[in-house]
Amino acid sequence: MGASQQVRVGLAGLGRFGKLHASVLTSMPGVDLVAVCDPAQEEVATLQAQHPQLQGFAEVEELLANAAIDALFIVSPEPLHAQQALAALDRGVAVFVEKPLALTAVEAEAVARKADLVGLPLQVGFVLRFDVQHALLKAEIAGGGLGEIVSIRTKRNCSRAWFPNFGDRAHPVQETSIHDIDLLLWLLESPVRRVQAIERNRAGMTYPDGSWALLEFANGAVGIVESSWFVPDGAPANVVTPTWRGTIDAEIEVIGTRGSSRIRLLDGPLSFWTATYDAVPETGLWPELAGAVVGALRAEDAHYIERVRHKLPESTTSVADAIAGLRIGEAIVAASSGNAVHLA
Repeated sequence: MGASQQVRVGLAGLGRFGKLHASVLTSMPGVDLVAVCDPAQEEVATLQAQHPQLQGFAEVEELLANAAIDALFIVSPEPLHAQQALAALDRGVAVFVEKPLALTAVEAEAVARKADLVGLPLQVGFVLRFDVQHALLKAEIAGGGLGEIVSIRTKRNCSRAWFPNFGDRAHPVQETSIHDIDLLLWLLESPVRRVQAIERNRAGMTYPDGSWALLEFANGAVGIVESSWFVPDGAPANVVTPTWRGTIDAEIEVIGTRGSSRIRLLDGPLSFWTATYDAVPETGLWPELAGAVVGALRAEDAHYIERVRHKLPESTTSVADAIAGLRIGEAIVAASSGNAVHLA
């Protein structure tokens, strides 16, 4: 594929996050969003009204059979990720899949093997690897500025009002904690050897709304991973988009033998107070500016588009880490029964 050639892409899933990817892909030079699919046909029709050239389908199989694309962005519900990725790879289409790659490590390994077999770039959407703050933290750790890392503590507490959309769909380790597990693997570059965990289910849905894990790494570092869905409706919103509003109270604290560092999502420099609402918009991950989503999400999508265009190998991202993260997540669920889990 030539350096100036348009990369033709399809998009599966037009939920909250799918709409963000659609905003990026329809406004990115060198990209032609050819087709979208979602069982909610009203969502497809709404996007087609804004972009009349788009082909619209209900199912990913229809899209793959009828649209000529180079890559498929999968932003559908988590249980569909693996089967949709395999379907695309079977047709010679490269795949970007939002985290998690699959619901189990075994399924994820099957997708990775297929991508290797057909020689197509596969990327898992861990947007925090493309956030400037987290990239600076990674560089500081790698450069030895914090010394030997003793512990990393992460928290990801999301709006309680969002939980009904996820409580019957995926465990917190697959939906929210997976971000932080991936961060720990990326920052520490060491495998997890032992897992202890506790979970709570206050909402009474299929999956718990609170999960806490203690991870022991091979290099001696300790990871503490907290994930919950208890942020009240009155909390200041830092997710502010035309279709999505609420709060992600997330932070990461790194303790080393020579220093420490902290990133806190709610401590952004921008705030709005009005007669009807207050907000602290997050400006690094997926803010909207001049009608298009920018920030880390745009950088992530652009990175993958360049991989497809030039057939580039992995660099910032890691499918192996995505699979390892799922194994750690499975260990967290198992350890929640009360017994520590040891990983090879």
